[in-house]
Amino acid sequence: MRIEILKSAKEAIGKEFKGKNVVVIDVLRATTVMVTALQNGAKCIYPFKEIEDAKRGQSLTQNGLLAGERKGLKIEGFDFGNSPLEFTKDKVEGKEIYMTTSNGTRAIENALSADGLYIACYLNISVISKKLLEEKKDVIILCAGTDDEFSLDDSLCAGIIAKKIGEKSEIEINDFTLSLKRLAEYAPGVKQVLEGSKHYSYLKKIGYEEDLEYCVKMDISEIVPFYINGKIKTSS
Repeated sequence: MRIEILKSAKEAIGKEFKGKNVVVIDVLRATTVMVTALQNGAKCIYPFKEIEDAKRGQSLTQNGLLAGERKGLKIEGFDFGNSPLEFTKDKVEGKEIYMTTSNGTRAIENALSADGLYIACYLNISVISKKLLEEKKDVIILCAGTDDEFSLDDSLCAGIIAKKIGEKSEIEINDFTLSLKRLAEYAPGVKQVLEGSKHYSYLKKIGYEEDLEYCVKMDISEIVPFYINGKIKTSS
């Protein structure tokens, strides 16, 4: 199995995904929100690059909620921002969510040609790794990054997935993927590695310290979100 890690949403443009599984990671915080919302009973999530497209989609439904951010902050008039702690069971159960974020939903739209398109974060990292192993296809792990640049939070998560798969199967990887796998192997802990990194520090500065504590939790969810027919859902 070949595993390749891409460092940002921009790197997916023009990339060939046919015949491969793609895993999108935006730990801080879009994919963590998606996993949390679906875990708490949301019916599905519709991802959009643009704010107006999300609004237009939500306007066509009686049961839709708007969620999203720009520069980490809630979009004016939206029901939710991009804090996973907002997406509680009482607010999202049975609801459709129309979502747009700076990096994560853009990464998803850039990878729609994949055979399978999965959503990962630290919360569901082991079950995602297991799913990829079962499917036995080549894998591209697409880190959303931050404003088209490398982001340590996403890349460490990607490295851990490569590490977990490599423990169970022979894998072929390039040097960039190897470097992140090695980081995962020798990391003292997720929070310790991310402290001081750019996006982690930014979210801390604007008041989302509780989000950061939650987003680095490992394996508290067993769901495998996937993209199909314009929406993200689970098999349950």
